[in-house]
Amino acid sequence: MPDHCPVCHQDFKIEPGFYIGALWTSFPIVIILMALISLLLLVYFKMEMNWFFVTLAIILFLLQPIIIRLGRSIWIHLFVAYDPDAENK
Repeated sequence: MPDHCPVCHQDFKIEPGFYIGALWTSFPIVIILMALISLLLLVYFKMEMNWFFVTLAIILFLLQPIIIRLGRSIWIHLFVAYDPDAENK
């Protein structure tokens, strides 16, 4: 993750430990993804439980970088207001 926004120069390193709270925003994302993937694998593909857990773990492991960035993005948007005119300043 960059240290600051290239457009508005918002500092992304607000304070030490700020993004620990992003766990609270990424957790529901993981739960929703797990539910949707579980329905797809168990109902649509009728996968056996052993292969289901292995497949689910691999999919979530591969999606983890996206989930982390999305959680951090949601977290910072809760505390920092977006200014669309910032690039004009």
